[in-house]
Amino acid sequence: MKLTTTQLKNLIKEEMEKLLLNEGIQNLVRHPHENGWELYAKLVADAYKRAPLYEERAVDSFKAMIPFYNKMHKRITRKEVTPRPVDYHPYDVGGGVEDTTSVDRLRQDYKQTGGFEVATIDSEHPILSPEENVTARTVHDYMSHIQPKHPAGFSSPTEPGSILQEIKAYNIHLKTLPPKAAPALFTEVLGQVCHFYVYGDFIEQKVALLDGFDYLNPGIVYPETGYKNQGRILVPINQ
Repeated sequence: MKLTTTQLKNLIKEEMEKLLLNEGIQNLVRHPHENGWELYAKLVADAYKRAPLYEERAVDSFKAMIPFYNKMHKRITRKEVTPRPVDYHPYDVGGGVEDTTSVDRLRQDYKQTGGFEVATIDSEHPILSPEENVTARTVHDYMSHIQPKHPAGFSSPTEPGSILQEIKAYNIHLKTLPPKAAPALFTEVLGQVCHFYVYGDFIEQKVALLDGFDYLNPGIVYPETGYKNQGRILVPINQ
């Protein structure tokens, strides 16, 4: 089939987006101390806190996640996992990163039962229905914290440095989504978890874009944040 010029341009654009996405994941920038990942988490947390509950410009990115979640949920629940809905938040993340009250408990549950618990509470969302939100949680927990050969752990405000666990989870999840959904995933995963890591609580879910961050390369910041990358740390933009 002969492609038109427009079709060829769109195909090249899609392939370039896929290439950039893969490179972004492979070249994850690491900042190992307080002016690195710790400061980055604070910048993301504050951006999430300031963000409005709803922005029209973010809607298309959030909607782009829904078909993927539905498709993957059908696939993994058909053969690989049986989610058990519960009206509380299971696998308490307050006890640490790798102890039996957190991610290990999730994995042990799956190993023993072939499933795991998924919270149905706090599922109100401006775009996702409560059912779609639970579907998204199921897919994220399985694909990021169970399925990989080297799965990600959880992040906890009681464990300094553990934010890297959810950044790892974000990158695992990012590989599976269309590039258009990356801004929404950044808000949904890193926005919420950085707020929890820095401030110790989860606040309402938002449909908003967090400006000033490279969604494909966690760790990279733009001038909107007031900081710039300098080697493995972040420094004020006027420094």
